Amino acid sequence: MNIGIYQTVNAHAPAIHWWLAHDSRFGPQLYKGHMPRSSELFIGSIVDELRNVNDINIDEELYDSHQESLRMMENKKETIDQIDCLSEYFKFNKDFKYPVWSNYFGSCYSPHYAPLADKLIFAQSTTEQSAMFYITQYAFDIMNIDNVHDHSKIWWEDHVLMGGKDIGKWKEIWYNNYHDQCVADFHSGKLQYMWQLNFAHWDLYESLCDGGDGKFELDYSFYRLFKDKHDPEDIKTQNKVLLNIKEKDIDHLVVDIEWFKNTDVILDYLGISNSDILKHTAQVYSERYKKVAEAYNILYNKYYVKGEQV
Repeated sequence: MNIGIYQTVNAHAPAIHWWLAHDSRFGPQLYKGHMPRSSELFIGSIVDELRNVNDINIDEELYDSHQESLRMMENKKETIDQIDCLSEYFKFNKDFKYPVWSNYFGSCYSPHYAPLADKLIFAQSTTEQSAMFYITQYAFDIMNIDNVHDHSKIWWEDHVLMGGKDIGKWKEIWYNNYHDQCVADFHSGKLQYMWQLNFAHWDLYESLCDGGDGKFELDYSFYRLFKDKHDPEDIKTQNKVLLNIKEKDIDHLVVDIEWFKNTDVILDYLGISNSDILKHTAQVYSERYKKVAEAYNILYNKYYVKGEQV
């Protein structure tokens, strides 16, 4: 039995994967856990992805297999409801009793698709929860000049590369029209944080959708972070995905952000017994989640509700 854990917005699919992979019956481990930071802005991840560039705890072949599955998830088009984007990944990890896959970014090309797995766990989020995960985990990671180059390379490798080939015009237009300006903006102090560069990457992507010309204005305004991340459009898409999964009678389980309060719901769905390590890891996550949620509430009220400036 293989297990897919799927999210369409910033949510807790990586957390559930991280939790399960502490038990040797499940794997591979693709994530690492963290204690929340004391920084007012950069609270940090509870769980984030292992990347072979920086982490010694993930094999490069495993990393590449997972990344390619994510690219296929985002870009593959089918005439059926479940996208076969995970089979090679599951084959690569066949030595585990229960191979586990999850996505930490992106979603299938269409809301009418879902990844094909024996058991599908859907990590459901709200607009506010998705914003919390993005802003605490990624947004206020302070940039250096190497990050400007590295994050741009990582972005196109994550999203517009499949089978070793570039997809579309994103890379060409980014490096011809926008990358040098972002470098200049970093040196002038306009571009300081990861979210500002990440938004620019997605602005170009969206400007190319539906035959667009790839033209947009770089916008680093602080208020935009909270405003855009509280746009309910992404959650509307998530709800379309869930409706399609239910209408197509795809075997699945929906779990909310507080999945750790009753992990037996997940394990009963999988038909697998609990273990001491799973109980302990769920408790660790619960304690860290509470600290992150409290810290984010302070940040949100100060900089969005009250409108204070950094």
